[in-house]
Amino acid sequence: MLEEALPYLVCPITGADLRLEIAVRENNRILEGTLINVQDARHRYPIRGGVPRFVSFDEMSEKQRETVDTFAYKWSRIPQYAYDAASKAYREGWYYERFNFPAGDSDIRTFLSDARFILEAGTGTGVDTDLLMRNSTGLIFGVDISRAIDFAYERFRNNDRIVLLQADIGQLPFRPGFFDVISCDQVLHHTPNPPENFGKLVNLLRDSGKFLLYVYKVKGALREFADDYLRGIYTVSSLEAVLDFSERLTRLGRNLSQLGARVEVEDDFPEFGLSRGTYDVQRLIYDHIFKCYWNDSFDFETNVMVNFDWYRPTHAYRYTPDDIRGWCEQHAMQIDHIHISPSGISSIMRKSG
Repeated sequence: MLEEALPYLVCPITGADLRLEIAVRENNRILEGTLINVQDARHRYPIRGGVPRFVSFDEMSEKQRETVDTFAYKWSRIPQYAYDAASKAYREGWYYERFNFPAGDSDIRTFLSDARFILEAGTGTGVDTDLLMRNSTGLIFGVDISRAIDFAYERFRNNDRIVLLQADIGQLPFRPGFFDVISCDQVLHHTPNPPENFGKLVNLLRDSGKFLLYVYKVKGALREFADDYLRGIYTVSSLEAVLDFSERLTRLGRNLSQLGARVEVEDDFPEFGLSRGTYDVQRLIYDHIFKCYWNDSFDFETNVMVNFDWYRPTHAYRYTPDDIRGWCEQHAMQIDHIHISPSGISSIMRKSG
């Protein structure tokens, strides 16, 4: 942890300042030590491997622990995701498209130009961290509840503009109104109570601060039925069973994709969310019947993990655009941009002054 970041951190339980007991220092970084609540020394948070640890797995609910373990396992299998050239180009292109940055990095630089403090809520292994860092001049705080934060730390340990913490986005160690920009991309829907945690994140945003959010979208009836049925099986199955199912789905998705077949749907089917048009057969099945992901930009293992992280996590909530608008109305957030795809809702919001 960067020692200069200490004044910006507070006890996530009481909001009190923290003092630092250093065990091992390396230049301006604390590798081992303890953060202690200055008002109540019972609240103590270890720093291990350069990362402050604000979460206790013993205190998590079983469902939350299962979700955390799922993503820790996923990132241990594909730690290089979005760092090899092909998957990085795909991931960043998808980010630009969803959040309406058609000029890519130059648009993001403009968006972040006045941001002194940026929160990445759900860092994982640091997939978006590099994108945010290279397009801003502010201090970036990356938090993740899982041990994937250690993969991110190894990548960014020598970067003086990135502070990485292991913490729960529902109980973060920051003061209200601290951040200029918050990014929570593909994470909030995996928390135990997304609407409540959205409000907690908004509370950390300054007036006129900006919020980038992506959540899963409610899909058509057939896909929703399949998701509920299959997730009902595989959220409680053995790891080996979920991996086997994910590999079979991946092979099916790959083979359907390689057909290159397209089909004309001549009529609208509002009963299951399908509009008339021409569809790639794999995407038709994927978007409207059941998830069998395949992307030529990724290797087989990465595709398997994308299917795995849909069917395995206990928490994977889906929302409608009206749900997101309702959250914004409740918390005085203005929607500047919204992008709705078959699988998710991306939005940029601004906190009212």
